[in-house]
Amino acid sequence: MITIGVDFSKRTSVYSVLDGNGQRIKRFKMENNPVLMKEFFEALGDEPKELTMEATRNWGLYYETVKGHVDHFYLGHPLKMRAITQSETKNDSNDADLIAKLTRSGFLPKAHISGLETRQLRSLLRFRLFLVRQRTALRNQIQTLLDRNIWPCQRPGSFKNPLCQRGLLWLGSLELPERERFILDQALKSFFGLNRQIGDIERYAQAQSVELPGTEYLRTVPGFHRSKVHIYTVLLEIDDIHRFKKARNLAHYAGLIPREHSSGDKHRTGHLIKQANSHLRGAILESVFGAIAKDKTLRTYYQSVKIRRGSGAAIIATARKLSYAIYHVLKDRTCYKVFPSVTANGASAAED
Repeated sequence: MITIGVDFSKRTSVYSVLDGNGQRIKRFKMENNPVLMKEFFEALGDEPKELTMEATRNWGLYYETVKGHVDHFYLGHPLKMRAITQSETKNDSNDADLIAKLTRSGFLPKAHISGLETRQLRSLLRFRLFLVRQRTALRNQIQTLLDRNIWPCQRPGSFKNPLCQRGLLWLGSLELPERERFILDQALKSFFGLNRQIGDIERYAQAQSVELPGTEYLRTVPGFHRSKVHIYTVLLEIDDIHRFKKARNLAHYAGLIPREHSSGDKHRTGHLIKQANSHLRGAILESVFGAIAKDKTLRTYYQSVKIRRGSGAAIIATARKLSYAIYHVLKDRTCYKVFPSVTANGASAAED
């Protein structure tokens, strides 16, 4: 088995090639050109080949180009590899050597490889999220403009959201300085344009995603009964539920587990972990209120945590329970069942 470690960059990559005994055959830099890549792999002969690269934002393009030329393709987890590859003599050549040696040793921290269709659909929903955040920023800009021009006592009391139907009528008749009026008109124009774009993406995504495996089971989970976007975000970000050994691993991947600093008899927990899938976490968190409105047991649990620790902690704790439910319905391919009674410490059998 020939082992190839690749330190991938945008325009060029460094290759380190090891033979069956772990001895380096060659190491060189090559332009990222599909024709040159094909010639390189053909020159290695018919011996089985395994190749590893570190996950980057454009790893999918490289994967689709070379997967037909190697027997095994592995993706190194960038955060887990950072602790291994950082050294005082870090450079592309040393990194390629180390990636090849980690692959051969069996200690390579691997990342999940999603299929092309999954990656494309996921990119579509992430682009929607990008536009939603822009829309939120515009809404905040409009609110800031009103704050610097209109006293709260001068605003109508019949609505809170200035972008509702009655609010828009009020904004249209509002007398503002010429420059401020121009800013408001441009902000509203951009806001409505983003609304149309987001609507188009949502309709397109629903048409593309209706056949995703597990959809029928996830629909039974509270908070996802009528979901138009979040249900597909969850399915696409998880991709393969079997890569998680237990429900807590999925909650950890979604960033719904607190940091832990424990040693000996001391046990400390902190804020939520940061190295997580923020897209999955956001979709689950935004489904919490729909879930507690639908499920009495979840609502009771949410209220009990809220009394003890506040609404923020209650939302996160309920989202964590929701992630456990998602895990079990997808893993067991079954419909959602009501959680067992919550114990005194807030745990339940579903968390195991």
